[in-house]
Amino acid sequence: MSVKIPDSQLAVTLFNLREHCKTESDLDRTLDRVCAIGYQAVQVSGVPLDAATIHRQLEAHGLYCCAHHTNLTALTAETDRLIDDLHTLECEFTALGMPPREYIAEPEKTRELVKIFNELGPRFAAAGLKLGYHNHCDEFVKFDHTRSTMLDYFYDSTCRSTVFAEIDTHWVARGGANPVDYINRVAGRMTVVHFKDLAIIGRDPYICEIGEGNLNWRAIIDACVNTRVRWYSIEQDNCDYAKRDIFDSIKISYDYLRSLGVK
Repeated sequence: MSVKIPDSQLAVTLFNLREHCKTESDLDRTLDRVCAIGYQAVQVSGVPLDAATIHRQLEAHGLYCCAHHTNLTALTAETDRLIDDLHTLECEFTALGMPPREYIAEPEKTRELVKIFNELGPRFAAAGLKLGYHNHCDEFVKFDHTRSTMLDYFYDSTCRSTVFAEIDTHWVARGGANPVDYINRVAGRMTVVHFKDLAIIGRDPYICEIGEGNLNWRAIIDACVNTRVRWYSIEQDNCDYAKRDIFDSIKISYDYLRSLGVK
């Protein structure tokens, strides 16, 4: 392996920094700033560069690629290329960042999504990789007129040993559920969790830096420790909450989690 796996559990999702990663020189400068904050790992998402270029820059900065996001077209129509890209990045985990809306809203399309994951999960496993699913709040719609949510149905219907979870704490809470409950629910099938906080201004929910919102981070971290989650991937989709510079935001989140004893 080109980059040693760090002892740290903290990673930053490059989707946060997508406006600063459009060219290789952009990525180079951005990763300099990521390293200066203290991050030793990243999740590759939203970077419009080929895998070899990204890997070259990660290797030059000593950053480990702990996770990756993909879309449904790449997952289903370009599976071999996706697997090759993951090997190039030396990354063992990819998650579907978000499927087209109908795969969440329409029960028959959700069943199709389950079938896709159950068919492709073993293929990724055979390549030494893990295939997962990243949720938003949309998945908390009740599934097919039952008391179960779409996300419950998805995890109940997919293979525990070949289909993995990437729970997003903000979107779980925004969907009306408890992030701790969902972390415990997928125990044994989640190596990467997405961390972001949730604040309320007036009546409106906002993504905010870790520790600046209302989520119970000590309980969330305890659940992650107890279920052996390996990576805490910090995702700050936007800075609408306090209009901060994105690099300031990812430093606030990093520093807060370090203050709680996360290594």
